[in-house]
Amino acid sequence: MKKRRTFTHKFGLNLAYGRFSELAVELHGLRESPPYVKPGSGKRTGEILRFVRGLRLSAQIIYILRDHLSGSDLEISWGHLLDETNASCSPECDIIIHKKGHLRKWNGGEHPIMDFRFIEASKAQAVVSCKSSLTDIDRAYPKGLQRYGVKKVFLFAECCRNDHFKALTLQAKQAGYAALGCLYFTHAKNEGFKTDEKIHKHFIDSVRKAVGE
Repeated sequence: MKKRRTFTHKFGLNLAYGRFSELAVELHGLRESPPYVKPGSGKRTGEILRFVRGLRLSAQIIYILRDHLSGSDLEISWGHLLDETNASCSPECDIIIHKKGHLRKWNGGEHPIMDFRFIEASKAQAVVSCKSSLTDIDRAYPKGLQRYGVKKVFLFAECCRNDHFKALTLQAKQAGYAALGCLYFTHAKNEGFKTDEKIHKHFIDSVRKAVGE
């Protein structure tokens, strides 16, 4: 009797990591076919602000991490860490994985436009810095968070060259990042883009391990 083929494992992988691929298609499409830009007097008009693009990336990674850590007692937020005296703010943190609670929310509510939180540094378990097109490593960022007691700082890029990822991973490790993740890879000859499920899974597994999950 012929053994029945099952897709349970692949189905589970699609549920767990499919959102990475969906986001890659969206953001790569916007990068390759951006809005029409009209030069103005001293400024450009018609383009999506870099800040807005970056916020879209980090927000979606927050949602993905919330799914993967949904069984824990941790929260995942965008905001600043406060030192033990509540007098000094850390550099902006795109993603903070922390124990429940915050000192203050800015513009938070039932249907918030912005949900920016001030969190006591002692609650932080890990921080993820999100970048757009990654060509080099910000070596100062992990060091800037050390004074707030953050030992696990991750780096996640929207994209980078596929032939640069290995070197960037080594540089990130040397700079003090716990791991480097990448949504999709571009090619030197502009031959489209590629996602790598193994990279996505490694990033999630590394974060889960760092926060004790």
